[in-house]
Amino acid sequence: MKKQINYKKANFWLAVALIVVSMALIVVGVLFISNISKVSTMASTIENVYQRNFYDLVDNVNNAEVKLSKVLASDYDSYTKKMLGEISKNASSASYNLSNLPISLNGLDETKKFINQVSGYVDSLADKLDKGQNLTEAEKDELLEIYNSMLVLKQNLGKFNDDIMKDGYNIFKNGNLLGADYNGFTKSIQGIKVSDVEYPTMIYDGPFADGQYDKKVKGLNGELVDVAFAKDKIKQIYKTVTEKDIKYITETKGKFQTFDFSVNLYDNITAYIQITKTGGHLLTVSGYGDDNNKNITLSDAMGMVRELIKSETNMEFDCVWSDVVGSDAYLNFAPVLKGVVMYPDLIKAKVDLASGIMTGYSASSYYTNHTPRQLVTATFSKENADKKVPAGYDVLMSRLCIAPLDYGQEKLCYEYKCTQNDSTYYIYINANTGITENILKVIETSDGNKLM
Repeated sequence: MKKQINYKKANFWLAVALIVVSMALIVVGVLFISNISKVSTMASTIENVYQRNFYDLVDNVNNAEVKLSKVLASDYDSYTKKMLGEISKNASSASYNLSNLPISLNGLDETKKFINQVSGYVDSLADKLDKGQNLTEAEKDELLEIYNSMLVLKQNLGKFNDDIMKDGYNIFKNGNLLGADYNGFTKSIQGIKVSDVEYPTMIYDGPFADGQYDKKVKGLNGELVDVAFAKDKIKQIYKTVTEKDIKYITETKGKFQTFDFSVNLYDNITAYIQITKTGGHLLTVSGYGDDNNKNITLSDAMGMVRELIKSETNMEFDCVWSDVVGSDAYLNFAPVLKGVVMYPDLIKAKVDLASGIMTGYSASSYYTNHTPRQLVTATFSKENADKKVPAGYDVLMSRLCIAPLDYGQEKLCYEYKCTQNDSTYYIYINANTGITENILKVIETSDGNKLM
């Protein structure tokens, strides 16, 4: 005899099951909507930050251009000095705005370099006027060139701003929160370059500090790593940082593919850190310390960074340039092979001398340009090269170096550090042809002297 089915009981349990499943779906739905809301809120917040920095960039460039036009029209030193000081602040703020836009690495190197040059140069002129000196005709000509460059930048930024207003352009929309790829935004804004205008050749943070001249990354190697590996890397570099101090933000898919983090380094010191996916190398650190009393020396800072670079590259680097501004030490390191400075492989760092913490680092030039090099022998004698230094220049130092030149070229050169009329210059004479390849002028500001 077949067993009688109790339909009432079966229906009861079926109803219970349906209720449980329904409740589970409701919970999942609520969690999904909540997460979507959080992601949407975060994306909106990031978008607001990006747009604010872009509009501030436009405003700062516009103000700098207007004030430069006033400087060119002014014959009054006191008014000129005031305008130059304000231009320097506008340019510094514009550089900060550029740094806070989601641009893939090297997206606006040329423009940012120009803006930084403007800030340093006009500041040095204001300092000169403050000492009762007058601007030379050459300096006025350089100001006119800078104005022309700034005018082009202003016009290009204005056009891009009009496109944003017209099309409702959403900066963050070109990436996504879990794997941002800002190439779209980079390509859109990359056209904003100061083209067809010759920059005054000036340096502020060491010879060839902006030497990322090859678009192809030559020196990056190793296996692909994950976010967990990247976090451990940060904790290896910063011994006091714990898991709760590290916040994963996103990943960048540009020239370098990186995992990007916001890291609490020390008290109120927070830095933005990028670790490469290939090999898990430290690529950049960007942060600020407090302008307090110095607790470590410049030598201590050099030693700390030198050890870090050795562990990262397995190579010996020398500090080829240093500068102290406030409580921050700015350091440039390069490999020195058989007495030859390898400028293309430069690594830059910044150390907060108050806390003893590295708050800045950039190995982009190194990983872009580093490759095994066969050093050639100089065929143009040092004695003959000495004669190529223009009359009136006092040579303070000379040495051999590999100098990065235009169009991705590298040349063995004699480097001469010289002074002339209270200004410092670096002259590069080809060690095989005797041709003068480059002359760089150092701009020293009231913020501190550059030391070699």
